[in-house]
Amino acid sequence: MSCLGTDGGGATYNSVSEDAVVVGPLLTAQHIEGIQLPPAAPAAPAAPPCQEPPPTRVFVNRTEELARLRDAALALAADPEPGVVMVVRVGGVGKTQLVAQAVRRELTRLFADGQLYVDLEDHRRDGAVDLAAVLGGFLRALGVHKDYVPGGLAERTALFRSVAAPLRLLVKVDNVQHAPEARALVPPQGLLVVTGRRALPSLPMDGAVLIDVAPLDEAAGTELVRRWYADADEGTVADVVRLCAGHPLALRAAVEWLAARPQLTLDDVVRDLTAGRYGTGDDGAREAMGVAMGANGGAAQGRAAAPARSGPAGVGRQSLDDRRGTGEGPHRRPDPAHGPVADPGGVHRAVGRTLRLILNRRQPVRQPALNRRQSVR
Repeated sequence: MSCLGTDGGGATYNSVSEDAVVVGPLLTAQHIEGIQLPPAAPAAPAAPPCQEPPPTRVFVNRTEELARLRDAALALAADPEPGVVMVVRVGGVGKTQLVAQAVRRELTRLFADGQLYVDLEDHRRDGAVDLAAVLGGFLRALGVHKDYVPGGLAERTALFRSVAAPLRLLVKVDNVQHAPEARALVPPQGLLVVTGRRALPSLPMDGAVLIDVAPLDEAAGTELVRRWYADADEGTVADVVRLCAGHPLALRAAVEWLAARPQLTLDDVVRDLTAGRYGTGDDGAREAMGVAMGANGGAAQGRAAAPARSGPAGVGRQSLDDRRGTGEGPHRRPDPAHGPVADPGGVHRAVGRTLRLILNRRQPVRQPALNRRQSVR
């Protein structure tokens, strides 16, 4: 390539001699003081992305749900088109852990080119998800240099499809609320697994498989609690499971609250949750949970007035949300030698938000009419 020249009219040009070919951006100027070119696109990462969070070691039951998820993944993986699986039910029922266990046990070998993961709540602002930011993260995980990631959503979507086209990918997305949030993240090959608190009817109409995750039954819930609290009486544990409606997150909240107070026992949790209950059977238990959580109007105030267990005066009460459970700060943990703690309503505040959500949303998932490929039982 020759030096710069002019045509006499002030225009600047370059000349190419022989068989030289100019490829890529071309800058023409009479004088160049300095220039910084973007780096060359790096090669794809040597190791495939593995973003799915690892499962917890404390996991019980879910044999049926794991089998349904595995069967759905196998059936969808056999098709050339991408597949979508929806795992739905209220928050705290164990959807995320179920999928994490399935990925570790079965799905990794089906999608050897990598796993991409995102929790849409991390990108949701005022109800809307920044899908461009999600796709930007996916593209970088797949080896696209940040300087080559486009700015707009449409361009990022197109580039994601191009980069992922030859790959068998597993994409896991938590907390999907609207169908377009899921559609934008479907890999060209492989499988998209989404979790959400409600079924999105338009996705099964597109061919997605719907899997409903029910709360734990009494046996499974008892086994889970005994993993955390091995010495508890089986009948007491069963009472806790019933009062928490079999939801793993509620059970964990109750036991975590208790773990921060070693001077108490699981019987104290049961007594606190059942105080003020009226009625019998499942309806009575649900109503008792409403009382414990303050879901029935003035019930919370009525519960607060219940007689306190004996203990030193002036003991402060903390909730699980406080995260101080060690008793540090202005609310000190009393000496266990003084006996049980005056903590009326403490469990309620500790698990109240979780249980209130569970109680208000304990409704079966309405499944649209599905064809054989869409519903795996």
